[in-house]
Amino acid sequence: MSATGADVLLDVLRSEGVRHVFGNPGTTELPLMDALSGVEDVSYVLALQEASAAAMADAYAQATGRPAFLNLHTTVGLGNAAGNLANALANGTPLVVTAGQQDERHLAAEPFLSGDLVGMARALAKSAHEVRSPDELGTMLRRAFRDAATPPTGPVFLSIRMDHLQRPAAPAPPRSTVRHTAVAGPLDELADRLCAAAAGEVALVLGDEVAHAGAVPATVALAEALGATAYGAPLFGATVFPTTHDLWGGMLPLSTAAIRAALEGCATVLAIGANPFQTISYTPGPPLAAGTVLLQLSADPHALGRTEPVTLGASGAVAPTVEALTARVRERADAAAVAAARAAAAQRRREEAERRRELADAGSATAPLHAATAARALMGALPADTPLVAEAPTSGAFVRAFHDAGAPGTFFFGRGGGLGWAMPAACGLALARGRRQPVLCAIGDGAAMYSPQALWTAARERLPVLFAIFDNGGYAILRDTLDDWDGRSRRTGDYVALELDDPGVDFLHLAASMGVAATSVRSAEELAGAAAEAVAAGRPRLLHIPIAVAERG
Repeated sequence: MSATGADVLLDVLRSEGVRHVFGNPGTTELPLMDALSGVEDVSYVLALQEASAAAMADAYAQATGRPAFLNLHTTVGLGNAAGNLANALANGTPLVVTAGQQDERHLAAEPFLSGDLVGMARALAKSAHEVRSPDELGTMLRRAFRDAATPPTGPVFLSIRMDHLQRPAAPAPPRSTVRHTAVAGPLDELADRLCAAAAGEVALVLGDEVAHAGAVPATVALAEALGATAYGAPLFGATVFPTTHDLWGGMLPLSTAAIRAALEGCATVLAIGANPFQTISYTPGPPLAAGTVLLQLSADPHALGRTEPVTLGASGAVAPTVEALTARVRERADAAAVAAARAAAAQRRREEAERRRELADAGSATAPLHAATAARALMGALPADTPLVAEAPTSGAFVRAFHDAGAPGTFFFGRGGGLGWAMPAACGLALARGRRQPVLCAIGDGAAMYSPQALWTAARERLPVLFAIFDNGGYAILRDTLDDWDGRSRRTGDYVALELDDPGVDFLHLAASMGVAATSVRSAEELAGAAAEAVAAGRPRLLHIPIAVAERG
């Protein structure tokens, strides 16, 4: 018998190194499900909702560095997954996303569940295409994997008519080997401009492109050669610099005014990645003070100078470019001045660590716990470099502050801003790591209710994920924002639709209904003990952590 479209699809998956299909099947996916019957080298990871499937695939791709394969159920499945596809696009995650279209022989009759899948997907992917014949399927799948992995990486969407998977199809073309290694051209000019400023007056602003390119070690070497403080771009989504390093300055704030204050005194800023000063709340003025020299490096030439004017922008593969730039900086830099700048940075880090300890100590006697106290107790109970998947809008900064991400690939965040990403993303990350290492998902109570179905998949796949829910009884980040506005809500004490305490969510019974053991903790000692026990168990666990309402991250 000649190969069907489903056979061709499986052949492409195998040759592209895909071992897991993430999804939630429906009628239009049944030809694929039938083809997977009895197959051992490609497994189907069942999520109970497409939003969860999308986040699992996202984190799996980030952890492996290869495109993951996500299979959605026609229009409604694509709609369910839209929020986490927006996160994947913002994260620059290489995904091949397919959705089943109805049988082409009756598309003219507008059958149930059919629709303009390509039109729906255009805003959520690098490209979107509906396969037009079974013979085109292999070529378009191969192209999708290549495009998803080509910088700037991101999701690529294909609509596949269900009958195309059942009909004979032409073999897929062979897989291409493509390497992106070109070094940016103006290295000497970049080095001259970086070294023209005094050591200690240079800052690096690092976006996710550093992590995606495997350029963290090279970027550390560049910061050390300059004596430059390294900041994460606002809401960076991956490990862009070791948080244990003396030159780490933390994440930049979320408004231009606050960024300008944070970088005050910097004569030169080198941004690596696209849109390095992306903000949430509007404040007037640019992110940098007048006269500050802004340099930018990205593999995507369209990203250079796109949101802020640059003195010099350079396009090239990030890792080899940073390595070559570092060699030139070392030839030019004043070694004594660099050493003094690094010593000053180390002192600032010690002072900041002491402030964090004092804050955590001050909250140790409160009930409920202060978020800083809870974060310190939680992190202290986990092995070094435990990967963190974060989605706690109010408590998240405390969690990040006490998380020692010394190694690349130990911090993950959904940059698109759509809640419901972290719990399933933690499952995808644990699966990518072969279930060998515990994964921490630190999430707020409000965010946890977007994709709690991920608990079921964690139990089914026996994934060692610790789900730590920081519960402040509502959408505290929104309450804080309204308080900043000093408007009617603050004056009346009536915060409309921002409370989750009437009724409260019973996370322990919710977890139990999904097959996950759960514990509620009230003290730092209970929290540390429960976290250590969860890690030793090697199975999914949920920790419910009541947190004082008046918190700020």
